[in-house]
Amino acid sequence: MMLEAAQPEPPEKPTPVSRWFEALARRDRSILAWDRFFDGCDALLCPVAMVTAFPHCEPGTPIEVDDSEQSYWMLPAYGAVFNYSGHPALSLPRGQDSNGLPIGLQLVGKRWSESRLLGIARAIEPLAGGFRRPPGY
Repeated sequence: MMLEAAQPEPPEKPTPVSRWFEALARRDRSILAWDRFFDGCDALLCPVAMVTAFPHCEPGTPIEVDDSEQSYWMLPAYGAVFNYSGHPALSLPRGQDSNGLPIGLQLVGKRWSESRLLGIARAIEPLAGGFRRPPGY
């Protein structure tokens, strides 16, 4: 439902408000599950997206992932889950892929712990490899 508002074309039939309340209840359950996860962990390290960086293209152009085309609009989904739940997240560069394009890591922390998450990021930054501008950019 959240993605519906960001699509390039509006839906033919709007989503009923009852689905909105169902989505809010699912969101609350998701937040509780993530909160329980972070009770035992300081941070979660995960991918930023389903692919490393890709060459610039027209928005909406399908993106190749493991030899199949995927929707361009699903690329931010890995980060959207934490926008949805309110958990702070940041991205760190982690070297480059075989085409010289950046690889991103996402670091996620407990809700309301932005300062702690920044401290963790600073501590692991030397291990991440840093950022180098790709050739031609």
